[in-house]
Amino acid sequence: MAALNRRKFLIAIGALHAALAQAGTLAAVPTLAALPPAVRNLGPPLHAILMTYWSDDTSRYADYPVPGSLSSRGAIQANPQLLRQLDDLDVMAYAFLKVDAGGELYFRRPDVDLSTSDVGDFCHEWPSACPHTTAALAGSFDAFARLQNQRGELQKIISVGGSASQSSLDNALAHPEAFVRSASALIHAFHLSGIDLDFEPDAFFSSGQGERYAQLIRQLRRALGPGAFISMEIPADRETLRSLDCPADTRCRANLAHIAADAYVSLMGYDFHGPRYPGGITGNDSNLYADPDEPLVPQFYHVSDNQAVEYLTFRRVAPSRILLGFPAFFVSYGGVHPLPERTGLYQSFDPSRTETFDLGLPGLGSDKLLPGLLRSGFTTHSLRVADELSAVYAYNPSLRRWISYDDAASVAAKASYVESRRLAGMMMWEMGEDVPPGSAQSLLDSAHRALFARLTR
Repeated sequence: MAALNRRKFLIAIGALHAALAQAGTLAAVPTLAALPPAVRNLGPPLHAILMTYWSDDTSRYADYPVPGSLSSRGAIQANPQLLRQLDDLDVMAYAFLKVDAGGELYFRRPDVDLSTSDVGDFCHEWPSACPHTTAALAGSFDAFARLQNQRGELQKIISVGGSASQSSLDNALAHPEAFVRSASALIHAFHLSGIDLDFEPDAFFSSGQGERYAQLIRQLRRALGPGAFISMEIPADRETLRSLDCPADTRCRANLAHIAADAYVSLMGYDFHGPRYPGGITGNDSNLYADPDEPLVPQFYHVSDNQAVEYLTFRRVAPSRILLGFPAFFVSYGGVHPLPERTGLYQSFDPSRTETFDLGLPGLGSDKLLPGLLRSGFTTHSLRVADELSAVYAYNPSLRRWISYDDAASVAAKASYVESRRLAGMMMWEMGEDVPPGSAQSLLDSAHRALFARLTR
């Protein structure tokens, strides 16, 4: 799951602010004239992008195989839900590959990713990509490469990095030629459409990494060609975004704008708050707008989708290069103190009473569990900012549990925001967590309907 290192992000924010204040750089915001022109925005894209991921983490998604892959007994696996989801999609990413010390891509889960035929073919030519080939079995990656939707327009890409990917980031930036060479070989060998870079540092991007990241993406663009799909996924908090352009110990540069000239900037519009983060109170996981009534509690973070988009466009990233992400998982808090006439939002909680669900981490559960969970005594609520839907949540005071999540209405509101701001489209993490397509609760269906409704009006 993306952005599992946000606890380190949040703890580091105070130190970063102190360093910036001491250096006098908080007030030294560069003028727009100092930045290069953004990629020209010619209006909303003719066809908005809807993107999602399949994860090879079978500890979480054991019941959600790639159709055509093999089970542990060698039987061909089916997944009708995934095949139906493909018809909502434009881009599907296979997550995640990692980067070794020499800068080359490799499959992290050979038992899931590779087949015995891969060992004799691709892995024979690129052995560095295939460690521990004796475990090769399921062939999920090759099966993924063969998927297609009914329109015949599905773009399949690889995603590199993921949570706790500092070493992969460092290795790719230290050996850009090897990284680009191995990525190109893999993409061409399996007839894929491009690459998604999901490098998530332990804290922030350090001095010089923004420039090297932009150069790496430029090299990928040159190697893969103008028609390849390239995206960079990044947390939506301002400090992480700022660290790409304006590290604490140096002047600001236009790295985000340079990156957006060659790739989409895919915002992780989630993991804003959670029971594992500092602050000690409940908070929305994926709110569209900043709530003016958020309490000023020490270490409680203030972030929203809109703030991230505003910052990117201020840094001269064209709106037409931004993808807005949303989660197909919920965040739950336990031991939320019931107060009269309160709905559980911004209230203290007890981490020791926070339940663990199917995703294996305290408080995190896939949306597949939500319909049944919400029927167990929860009352649903919505947060509106200036009459616009920003977030939805639910509270059960008798169980003292509070849940932040997205539903079909909040995703539709985000799709409306994408259209009004002329963004490139939307991204969802992760398709195995969503409810089946055709259900009123399907987030992927909701995003598809809302994004493409204008094309049929």
